[in-house]
Amino acid sequence: MVALNLLHIWPAFALLHVSVLHFSVVLWLFWKLLTQDPGRLQAADADPRFSSIADLVESNENPNRFCIYCELFQVANCKHCRLCDFCVMDYDHHCLFLNHCVGQKNHRVFLLFILAMIVAQLFFVSTAGYYLHWRSEVEASWSWSSAAMREAWVLLLLIINALAMLWETWLLSEQFNAISTGTTMYFRQCPHKKSSWSKRVATVLLFLVEGKDFRGQNQNTVDI
Repeated sequence: MVALNLLHIWPAFALLHVSVLHFSVVLWLFWKLLTQDPGRLQAADADPRFSSIADLVESNENPNRFCIYCELFQVANCKHCRLCDFCVMDYDHHCLFLNHCVGQKNHRVFLLFILAMIVAQLFFVSTAGYYLHWRSEVEASWSWSSAAMREAWVLLLLIINALAMLWETWLLSEQFNAISTGTTMYFRQCPHKKSSWSKRVATVLLFLVEGKDFRGQNQNTVDI
């Protein structure tokens, strides 16, 4: 019933074509996130300035920059993930939904995936909302109490998608805030240089479009 009525709202097959195209993009980004290396620290990427813990002490560096699990000297913004069991460069967080770390090499894909999910949910919420509004205008016997029974799945999915969209929007804003200051969600508690709003917006846009990374500007380390 929903599909038949939506054909009157959208041009013929437009909803289907847009939905399939966007769903394909979401699936592709999801697959990329699951298979792409998050930025695992290899021996060739380790900090070449240090060859022993004594070198760290002499340079007034945090001794914890030597990872006792990987036996590597960590570069800036690097953290060992105990769930993945390796060090991740530009570590952001370990996503429990993906069971995968988000770091230097897949952070941009992660943000694009969240953006795609928000667009998909906005698309569904607006379409479902318009459908319910259309039903209320064309049916004389329409009432929201009856809609709760006859269109229970539409209402339930609308609420779930709206709540998920709000949460993902908050998550994306936090991510953009961290990136705009040249850091990640995990390392944003570390001191960093303040910059103007225009520069912060440019930083986020360059990161999304070109993958240009400014996070190396802040040399942050934390205890393992």
